[in-house]
Amino acid sequence: MKKALAILMALAMMLAGCALAEAAGDGQRTLKVQGTGVVTVDADRATVSLGVREMAPEVKRAQGLVNEKMDAMIAALREAGIEDGAISSSGIGVYANYNYDENGDEYISGYTAYNTLNIVVSDPDNVGTYIDIAFDAGANSLDYVDFSAANTAEAGTQALQLAVESAGKKAAVLADAAGVKLGAIVEIVDNADLTYYDERNAYAVTKDAGMGAGTQVLPSRQQVTATVTITYAIED
Repeated sequence: MKKALAILMALAMMLAGCALAEAAGDGQRTLKVQGTGVVTVDADRATVSLGVREMAPEVKRAQGLVNEKMDAMIAALREAGIEDGAISSSGIGVYANYNYDENGDEYISGYTAYNTLNIVVSDPDNVGTYIDIAFDAGANSLDYVDFSAANTAEAGTQALQLAVESAGKKAAVLADAAGVKLGAIVEIVDNADLTYYDERNAYAVTKDAGMGAGTQVLPSRQQVTATVTITYAIED
């Protein structure tokens, strides 16, 4: 009885598989391809992260040294044309520095205070100049320089157009190679939001006090990428 039941179940599964295959065979034949479009735009702004870090035996002394240099640095940047809205705090804190005595016992040897600013610069070609102004005023740490483009809407539209064209060319090549004829577009799917890639260029080390050359920062470019998937009907 159990053997007969197993055979009936196997036959039912086979019949179900045949029905699915037949249904799939009756459906419309399609060709699905993916296209990518990339547009490169010039960066029109930069975000610079820099600040002050100081060590001292007492907490208040370390913090006081940082505050003095930060005040001077912010004043110098404002005088150079950086607006208040383009300057913001990105990190501030104080931590203890530990050491060990001759007996191997740990003790606090002093304190380090730090304060970091993010500065948005609207003229990327002069980023190096602003960095030098900040360091001349007391800054002693530089974390990063990020370039970006403020308006990428037009570039995004162009990237989508290029993605659709890319998919169309790919579909034509595949259809020709397979010996079939493309029909109308059945479906277009925008695979994801536009992606942005910063073609970042490295910046030089900030000028030394004994050297005349300033910091060299080369503005990067922004890549805007769009990807679409298009399904074409295949004509009989």
